[in-house]
Amino acid sequence: MAIAVRKSRGAAALLARFESLWQGPIPGVFGTRTAVATKAANFGSAATATGLRVLLAGKVTAMASPGGGETQLLATAAALRQRGIDARLWRPWEDELRWANCLHLFGSAPEHLETAAAARRLGLKVVLSTIAWLDMASLWHEPRPVGRRLAACAKHALRRAVPSLPSWRRKLYHAVDVLLPNSQHEAEQLVRLFSVPPERICVVPNGADVRFAAASPEAFAEKVGGPGFVLCPGRIEPRKNQLGLLRALRGTRAKVVVLGDAVPGHEAYLAECRRATGDSAMFLPRIAHDDPLLASAYAACGCLALASWFETPGLVALEAAMSGTPLVLPRGGCAWEYFGPLGQYVSPDDHAGIRRAVQTALAQGRSPVLAALAQQSFSWGAAAEATMRAYGRACDGRMAAQGVEN
Repeated sequence: MAIAVRKSRGAAALLARFESLWQGPIPGVFGTRTAVATKAANFGSAATATGLRVLLAGKVTAMASPGGGETQLLATAAALRQRGIDARLWRPWEDELRWANCLHLFGSAPEHLETAAAARRLGLKVVLSTIAWLDMASLWHEPRPVGRRLAACAKHALRRAVPSLPSWRRKLYHAVDVLLPNSQHEAEQLVRLFSVPPERICVVPNGADVRFAAASPEAFAEKVGGPGFVLCPGRIEPRKNQLGLLRALRGTRAKVVVLGDAVPGHEAYLAECRRATGDSAMFLPRIAHDDPLLASAYAACGCLALASWFETPGLVALEAAMSGTPLVLPRGGCAWEYFGPLGQYVSPDDHAGIRRAVQTALAQGRSPVLAALAQQSFSWGAAAEATMRAYGRACDGRMAAQGVEN
């Protein structure tokens, strides 16, 4: 059932305030909404007329354990096609790069270096959705041996002092034409840590499908024994900190549904999560993104809770926000940049704080203002329009020729 989205002075003021967050020193998605949408639409038609062909690609192993980045890739391609861009997923064993004149890579991965270099040799423009978050806390809590974590933290500290320090990541970021971080904070990390020129960055927000606004809760509620539970969706791994959430809620009356599969290699972590909860939590396997049951899960839950070490901001949070679902999100990452005071924010190692935030969220009920923010500003359509602007910046100023601001 769709939550009603009504315009009010309060909601309009809050939406305007959030738009200002994206008007930082790095070019972003927001401007005058109507003007941006109109110019982006004009560019879509012009791009088709001038033969802009885009190939989109992630890591070779991306679909072995699909998550938010893979959803972002697939949804972006679909939304671009709806706007007249000839956008296709790149199948390197079948498709020649030379078919395209723009290559869009997803994720910061060493393997993209050779791909970007090959594309540039063929004359393609290359853009990269970085999907990265680099701070000391996130590096320390990566699921790696202590020695490697210490080395990563030391290197990070050195990079803060010497941004010109060589690395595959720095080489990749300087090898592409335009970088597409998901937030101003991520953009600022690229500038501060890797000396990326701000003019080569275009902030593109994550998005979600507006169909999540109109789901019915009955199907999933029947599956788990009723509505009003705490939903924790996502890949199960230490960085997502499902164990911390479960321990924080142990002894409360809150029912937790953990929805997702263990990342390959982290099956022992899933087993530890199960042992930590007894009968107070239900574990269900990942639901396909296009399965109506996933939308029903968001509609049926009392709140969505992510106690990760960071999120950017997490596609599941945007999907849940489409129906105004109360959100409990990590302080690490850029969730505040998206949702501001409309969410509850927690530190992943603060069990008492997590418990209080979840209890507050469960008592709130759904928010029409949160739903309005998500539906109007963080749909895949909005993300596609921002992506088209980035393509224009990369492709020899074609957007400027069509009157779209660079």
